[in-house]
Amino acid sequence: MSGNTENISAPSISEVVLKTSRFDEMKDWYTVTLDMEPFFIRERPKEPSWTKSQQIAFFKLYGVYPYAQMLGVFEVDGTKKRANEDPGLHHFQLAHGNFDELFMRYDRLKERGIMPIQKWNHGVMTSFYYEDPDGNQAEMTCMNFAKEEDFRAYFETDAYKNNISGIPIDPDDYISRYRAGTSQEELVKISS
Repeated sequence: MSGNTENISAPSISEVVLKTSRFDEMKDWYTVTLDMEPFFIRERPKEPSWTKSQQIAFFKLYGVYPYAQMLGVFEVDGTKKRANEDPGLHHFQLAHGNFDELFMRYDRLKERGIMPIQKWNHGVMTSFYYEDPDGNQAEMTCMNFAKEEDFRAYFETDAYKNNISGIPIDPDDYISRYRAGTSQEELVKISS
């Protein structure tokens, strides 16, 4: 290996691409779920292409150039239509800046009939897992701690060491307790 790598920053995830045979359904689902339109859509080419990708959509997520984050949906020839039967993505995580943002997204998706399939207080973060039309899991999440040092310290607690998954939660109860005045610190506690 050549060169000095000690001053190179860790890379950030800049793109997640999902392959599908249900392009329109997937594009529409992510338009609703992310509450945004794709910034780029390539329609099906009229002529055969050298690539197996046909229709493509890109959604611009959080990020400041040159560290922009994007979600791509690619229609790829030969992709099966059976959810979870092809090897590939297990899940990906979309972070929210605070509980209010995460809970507002939950409310908006619930109004559209999109409900999480898993709901967890992981101790370090609170997460709602949604399943898209192809069976991929999009984890909508928010850190449980305001400060990074508190987040890192939680990994050393007995509560985390004894239960790294955390506890399942009822989102409606969890959110209503928070909105009724239960502090975030109290709400996210997991006993050891």
